[in-house]
Amino acid sequence: MAKKSNAKRDAFISKKIAKMTLEEKVGQLLTFTRRGAQITPSGIEQITRLHCGGLCLEPYAVETCKNLYWGNSQIDQTFKPPKDYFTIAKTYFAGKTFGISITPGDYTKDLNKLQKIAMARSSGIPLHMTIDFEGDFKNDYMSGGIRQFPPPMGMAAIGDPKLTYKINNIIAKQLSNIGVTQMYSPVCDVNINPKNPEIGVRSFGDDPEVCAKHAVAFIQGLQDGGIAATAKHFPGRGDSATDAHDVLDIIRADKKRMHEVELVPFKAAIAAGVKAIMTGHSVYPAYDDKYPTTISEKILTGLLREELGFDGIIVSDAIGMAAILKQWPLPVACAMAIKAGCDTILLKADDESRSQCFFGIKQAVENGDISEERLNEAVTHLLRMKYDQGLFETAGKKDPKKAQAFAMSKPVIDFSWDVAKRALIVMRDDKKLLPLNPKEKTLVIEQRIPYEFCGKDPYMHQHMFCEDMVEYNQNLVLVDTEFAAIEEEINECLELAKQVDLVVMTNYYARIVKTGNNRLLVKKMKEAGKKVVVVTNSPYIQGATSEADVVVCNFSGTPDSIKAAVGLLYGKIKPSPKTKMPVKLEGQTESAVKPPPKKQNPWGGS
Repeated sequence: MAKKSNAKRDAFISKKIAKMTLEEKVGQLLTFTRRGAQITPSGIEQITRLHCGGLCLEPYAVETCKNLYWGNSQIDQTFKPPKDYFTIAKTYFAGKTFGISITPGDYTKDLNKLQKIAMARSSGIPLHMTIDFEGDFKNDYMSGGIRQFPPPMGMAAIGDPKLTYKINNIIAKQLSNIGVTQMYSPVCDVNINPKNPEIGVRSFGDDPEVCAKHAVAFIQGLQDGGIAATAKHFPGRGDSATDAHDVLDIIRADKKRMHEVELVPFKAAIAAGVKAIMTGHSVYPAYDDKYPTTISEKILTGLLREELGFDGIIVSDAIGMAAILKQWPLPVACAMAIKAGCDTILLKADDESRSQCFFGIKQAVENGDISEERLNEAVTHLLRMKYDQGLFETAGKKDPKKAQAFAMSKPVIDFSWDVAKRALIVMRDDKKLLPLNPKEKTLVIEQRIPYEFCGKDPYMHQHMFCEDMVEYNQNLVLVDTEFAAIEEEINECLELAKQVDLVVMTNYYARIVKTGNNRLLVKKMKEAGKKVVVVTNSPYIQGATSEADVVVCNFSGTPDSIKAAVGLLYGKIKPSPKTKMPVKLEGQTESAVKPPPKKQNPWGGS
């Protein structure tokens, strides 16, 4: 039966490819960013004129060519446009404009419109709609009351792969009902370096077998729910001490160690039938001492395809990260990645680089640097996924009422709350301060989650922690700070603390806030003689700072996880005895606490 089905699919794809122009094939290899929920001429033209194969959905308010990626412009100033070069329309909105809260039903209508634009192209090929929805601060659709869940480390802490499956099956159904077709998860990096600034709670932990077990459950949950899973960041960035958004790291593990650690979850993911694998921007001298994975034929074709036998889609991580961009101009890097074995390039800056990258790949095909065979192979991989998901029949036809009803259904809401309560660990309470006295005058300090990454609605906003604290205690002094409090805010908090003995505060960690978090403020409060209770999303030292008297880890700065942590502080929720820390924390050394930023501009781009 499967053979007949595949034969029908392959005949359909072969016929489709035979009719495609070079431009249509090149476009299929590009996944552009789609920010917000507003249709613009530039948003239309990246589909119609650049023939893109997919869109990566992001939570920012609007599309704009003024947005930088991680603080960098992706424009190649040395690029020489060919005679047929063109640029598409541009939108010059302010990138940090406050957005709107869009409901699942309205978002479904929005994505339906985009699919109908794509299906009206001469090729008649639908878009893959991709998203990051890892949990914690990496959920790229969080408004309208959509339920969010703890990240992989929170799932591993609960310790039940069956629950990991169910979490991701629910996530997949929420998103596939809206029109999302692919997710850039799970993170399969084995986080053996506790100082890793990029991975952290995005990983299932530091045990390769535990990571593999939960990764398989994660993948099966997503794919049974209609979403193509994407294991990342191949072949593993868990032993890195840097962020690929900033620098190109060299991971010097030998082949034996990589097969025993880094590659274990990826091999399990491949065996489980994962649809896609995303590359990591690091150099692995054991396999290639010259090129990072994304542009390494030795790793992508040699290791991943030939040695490990993966036959799905190879996705580049965002190609404009500094790990790539500092050494290779974007159009060149795109062509190199396709030649090496990537099937689709992820671009996350909505600017002139879209046309440059399109023509960079097109020129590489025309001059023979990328063979027609490699081009057709990549397109084939992409069309297979779309065919298998039924997108040629269903794209643009999602039911907004169904999407809304499922996301807001009582079983989903109750399940999200149950999971959040399970993913709680009291890491420290040496002075036995818990449960807190609901009548004790308390200073509550809440970091503001940057506005772009909040749902902007009653369910998810910037003052969730304070709101939840008020449910248990009204004898409170409430104050907020930037994610990393500036000097003026630190002084204000110290002055307010003179009214109280107890301070309860968040000390979340987010990899994309380069100014740090509130560890310094915790230290200042202890120096002032206060009892300090911290709620954090990270069990590592940057979150579970050693100065605090109480540390509760909820693994996630999302609504239900915050509410659950506050319930635990006041004794209304008991931590589950089955929930265990999935990483070894012994021997963690204190790193320097950053001085307070003079001004706040922590987000370096998307």
